[in-house]
Amino acid sequence: MTALLLTFAWAVPLSEREAGKVLDGGRDRGLLAHLDGKLGEEWTAAENFLANYTTPPRRRMLRKRRLSIRVGAVGLPCELVVTWHPAYHAMTLVLATTITGAAADGPSAEFDLAIAVLQSLQGRETANGENGLHGIYGEKTFPSLLKTVTHIFEDLTKGCGLTEGLSRKGWCAELRSHDGHPPAQRVAADPRPYYGLATSDEGWRFVPREVARDALGPSWGTRSFVAAYTMAGGIVCLNSKDSDYVEHQDELMRGLFGAAEPYFGIDSEIGGLDHGMLFILERVLIRMALADQWLASMKKAGSRTRLLRGSLDDILEMLHSVLPPEVDSLERRLVTSMGVERIIAQLDRQAEAMDEETRYAYENTVSARVTRLTVVTVVLTVVTIVLGVLQVLVSL
Repeated sequence: MTALLLTFAWAVPLSEREAGKVLDGGRDRGLLAHLDGKLGEEWTAAENFLANYTTPPRRRMLRKRRLSIRVGAVGLPCELVVTWHPAYHAMTLVLATTITGAAADGPSAEFDLAIAVLQSLQGRETANGENGLHGIYGEKTFPSLLKTVTHIFEDLTKGCGLTEGLSRKGWCAELRSHDGHPPAQRVAADPRPYYGLATSDEGWRFVPREVARDALGPSWGTRSFVAAYTMAGGIVCLNSKDSDYVEHQDELMRGLFGAAEPYFGIDSEIGGLDHGMLFILERVLIRMALADQWLASMKKAGSRTRLLRGSLDDILEMLHSVLPPEVDSLERRLVTSMGVERIIAQLDRQAEAMDEETRYAYENTVSARVTRLTVVTVVLTVVTIVLGVLQVLVSL
């Protein structure tokens, strides 16, 4: 059976002081708990194997039963993970849910339900109350999942004075099977439903196959059972890892290193955790959020902070890849697909303009000072000449 795993992520710039209020305040008010249990073990295994952080992220999860996704009377399992990234001074919120054939009704209905969830997470509201797709937080019911998560975000950041909201977003949709078959063949047979997941397009059935195929572009994957596609909204991944691969890797690691590598056995309910795609999505969204913050700060009247090109270099430097080279290539694809390069180019132009403005202001200042010194020098020269003439006249 194939499960459709959805993770939807947001990134928000956050200072260390604000992060302390969010994480510690969330804990004290009973909203957040440590990422533990099976979810915590899988997340730790993936990060330990794939990532190389100088300062590890601090991850927390919303306490059980505080958040739920419902379609009428049917509930979808979900988790909300809140992460502070100290190396980047940013926070990510990741909502994860799983859709199976049992939750949907009819052929390909899991794609339709997943796309409806994606649309709800982008703000589309239900018009038929609790009979439609809606979110529940605590005792409150919300007409869209975006309003639900926004309410949680406001609850967590209460008293922080944040002006940033949940504007930078993206998702990873992972179709998880266990047959070991090359998944790219399924996309080649009919790319339309995967295009629908990539674009949250409910009309995917009516998209010409060649249009869907061209839009998805070439797949990425370092294993025969993995195929990933990057789009403006995020990543669509087909992962058909089977027991043969897990057993082979387990035997190999035990023979060479004396112990199995937990990462190879991951069969997580968090889309994109396997192969590091979720980490890539987080980092790309953080880049976008930080670049947007710089652009906004430069456009504020009365606070045109000098942004030299060195400052832009600092932003890019601290976002150097911490992932293996083969995974890093997928990140570069996503950077292009989600338009980060355009934002960075805009920031680069702003930085260049402000550098030019800084140089112009410096040259004007130096020129004015040289002019004043010249005037003073001329005046002193004239005074010296006059005093000399007077001395000659007096001596006569």
